[in-house]
Amino acid sequence: MKRFIGCVVLPFSAAVFASPPPAPPDLGPLVARLVDATASDSTSQANAFRVLIGLGSPAVPYVVSHLGDPRPLPERSIWVQAPTGRWDTQYHPWYVHDGLLAVLKEITGYARAPLSGHLLPSQRARSVRKWVNYCVERYPAQADVCRQALGGMTNSVVAVTP
Repeated sequence: MKRFIGCVVLPFSAAVFASPPPAPPDLGPLVARLVDATASDSTSQANAFRVLIGLGSPAVPYVVSHLGDPRPLPERSIWVQAPTGRWDTQYHPWYVHDGLLAVLKEITGYARAPLSGHLLPSQRARSVRKWVNYCVERYPAQADVCRQALGGMTNSVVAVTP
């Protein structure tokens, strides 16, 4: 009898532990609200950038999807409090797009373009394409979310001029 119970319990427990992890929550609406908050006033901007960075790598596809946002920032400065062992960092973005590049740099450790408001439209478009490629490669399940940034490039600060 004991042998029979062991034969039933072991396969069942293995099946429970082998199930895939739950899907991450849809951060799209939260990231969209935070991106909107970056353009409202300087206090909301600072809080929104802090929360966006705190969301970490699960938020990368959603942040990438908002690249190209042409709205100016109320405050052309972002201070990032450093984790232990690193100096605080200050960025000087002019547009929401530039601020989101700083967020992506903080989350991923990578910069795909200079983090300055002095970029030409062609440089902004190039950085969007680089981030979309990075995002699709690293987050294939959310590739469609990543590619949303390419749809907004025609009428934004990253539009390529002839």
